[in-house]
This record gives sequence, C-alpha cells and structure tokens, in this order.
Amino acid sequence: MTAQRPGGGAAQAAGDADDRMTSERDEAKYTVASDKVPLFAAAMSEHLPHHRFTGDGANKLPRPRHFVTTIYFDTASRHQYQASVSDAQHNLKMRAKEYYDLHPSLAELATNPMQMVRFQPVLWLELKFRDGAKTGKRRIGIPKRDVPAFFATGLVTPEMIDIQRPLYGLDGEAVLREIAAYCGRYDEPLRADCLVNYRRLPWQDQDGSLRVTLDVGIEFYAPPVDLWQRNHALLRETLGPPRGAAPGAILEVKTRAATPPWLADLLLQIGAVRNTFSKFEQASRAVHG
Repeated sequence: MTAQRPGGGAAQAAGDADDRMTSERDEAKYTVASDKVPLFAAAMSEHLPHHRFTGDGANKLPRPRHFVTTIYFDTASRHQYQASVSDAQHNLKMRAKEYYDLHPSLAELATNPMQMVRFQPVLWLELKFRDGAKTGKRRIGIPKRDVPAFFATGLVTPEMIDIQRPLYGLDGEAVLREIAAYCGRYDEPLRADCLVNYRRLPWQDQDGSLRVTLDVGIEFYAPPVDLWQRNHALLRETLGPPRGAAPGAILEVKTRAATPPWLADLLLQIGAVRNTFSKFEQASRAVHG
C-alpha cells in the first residue's frame, strides 16, 4: 500500500502547504495547563481551520480523533540523547511517526475495537534538525516491516521508492539514500529507543505559513518486542504500561512569518509558558532512568 501526497486542485494546494511547513521554519513550544485546553481549542477554531490529510488513502469519516505514535531512535550508547541534552539548540534526531484516527462513533457497529481505528501501514521517518529557533526535517515513508533492514543495511526497496515519488519526484531515491547514510554514521546501529503516544489537535492556514498543534495525553513507552512485526496501528492500548507522562499539554507554534497578534493574545490569556520541552529527552529518561 502506498501513501501519497494529496492530488490536484485544493488538495494539491494543501499538500504544497504541508511541504512548506516541513521545510525550515521558526518553532516555539509552550506548556498549557490541562484545564485551559478546551478554551484554547475553541478559540483556535475561530481563527484557523483544523488541519486534516486529504490525499489518496485519507480517512474521510467525520469527526476523527487524531493520534500519533512517535518512535525515537538511538544507539545502545545513546549518542542522540547525549547530543540533544548537551546542545538543545543545535542537534539532529531520527524519529518515525505513525498516525492513526480513532472513531468512537463507530463503537455501536464495531465487533472488534480495531474497527474503530483508521491508519496507513507506513511509518514516516524523519530526520529533524534544529538550529536555534529554526527547525526543519527530511521526511520519507517506509512500510513498517522494512524499517529494520533499512537501518541495518540501508536496504532501499522499489516500494519505498514508489512512496517517495509523489513527495520528491525523481529525487525520491536520493533522499532515501541520504537518510540511510545518516543512519550509518555511528559506529553502533540505530535502533528503536523509546516511544511517545499522544492525541494531536492541529490547525494550519491555507498557505502553510502558520501551523499550531496541541498535544494532549502525552505518555512514554519502551519499544514493544514485536514492534516491527505488527500489522495493526501502534495504539496506546497495545504499547504496554507507560513509563511516564508529561504534565498538561504541549503547544507548538510553527511559523514562516511573524506570530499574528491574535495568537500572541491567546497565549497570554491561557497562561501558556514557553519552554524547550523535548518529547525525545523526556521519553528516553523515562525508559532508561
């Protein structure tokens, strides 16, 4: 199954906006108290549309609850963790994300809890960089089953190239090999180090200059032993006991322009506290101590 960018017309414009938001941008993080989340979400919906993937294979059912499971990679000696904590403003990290939607409205029709879940069996592998307030990432899609061989040997399959083609055109294979080369830069192999699961509430403007995400219910997990053999979504309920959780919610403002005054006022109204929260660092400490 291939995951593709949105198609033509308005969907193509949405895909182009997504591309702009994954390129270099300013990023600010804030902690939001849990009791302020409903107020913030209601106010945001008055200013920005909810963001939702609309391309081929998109879930078109109404009122989904969006969730993310992020897999962070590191070596046995925790090279990436050490680099992140020693210089939080200038670093690279490798992670993979799986997105899934939960539909409680289907509960009456479902004979199995998995029937309330919609997802694509593709992990989005991201090489994310930070240089001060600037962030950006290179993103590729890989079938979950192919991830171990990609990390171990840099194996690139025809299916993997097909997934990249809508994103990068003829350069798709080159991007794959660029990320594979990064995976081989250490004298120890990268491996799944820790997992983070959370519900995401996203908003984004039409031209991709402003994106706001609110992550709630953030929990940290050790990698399940059958991580790469699973043919179902990485649901929170299937990840084992959580090793820890983040207090409150984490708000991220990603912008390619100045923060609009209405958003700055809203952040003051809800008492948002700017911070340098790292899901990777928090999850790695929770798992490894």
